[in-house]
Amino acid sequence: ERLSPYDPDGVRFEFRNKDANDITQMMGQHMAKEWRKWKGLVLLDPFGMSINWSTIESLKNASIDLWILVPTGVIINRLLERDGSLKHIDKLKSFFGMTKDEISDFFYKKRTENTLFGEVELIEKVKNPIQKIAELYVERLKKEFKYVTESPLVLTNNRGVPIFHFVFASNNQTAVNIAQQIIKKKS
Repeated sequence: ERLSPYDPDGVRFEFRNKDANDITQMMGQHMAKEWRKWKGLVLLDPFGMSINWSTIESLKNASIDLWILVPTGVIINRLLERDGSLKHIDKLKSFFGMTKDEISDFFYKKRTENTLFGEVELIEKVKNPIQKIAELYVERLKKEFKYVTESPLVLTNNRGVPIFHFVFASNNQTAVNIAQQIIKKKS
């Protein structure tokens, strides 16, 4: 379903009322085929963790610069339970494009401890998980794009706790240099 087009100063904007994953994947596929003709800037501010990894993958061959707001502290960290139970594993798998074992191995450390009842395996969540989430997302983006900001822009709450990381990815070196300058100024 389309909304009314907006046409200021001869530039036409079209708005589509569809799932962001579907429309972004369609756009990525089209722009990858027409990469000499089309250039784009994609700003993803997912509602929660609504952007699937397959959507990010669909943009890798398009001539686009991607900014994505990753809800590291406000949502993802809360889905990584301290006990390692991963009750929301399907959402985490979809968001990161990883298996349960890969997610578990990255965010949890297993150790054994001798007790009165014998050896017990304990699972501990990694230290500084919000930073680890950001690092993982940057590493995942590097598999899809040539250039990714090493240090994303960190957005904090009023107590200074990181709640989002604003990450940039592109296949254009100049674009990532500009993004890093922007991040440096805002940090």
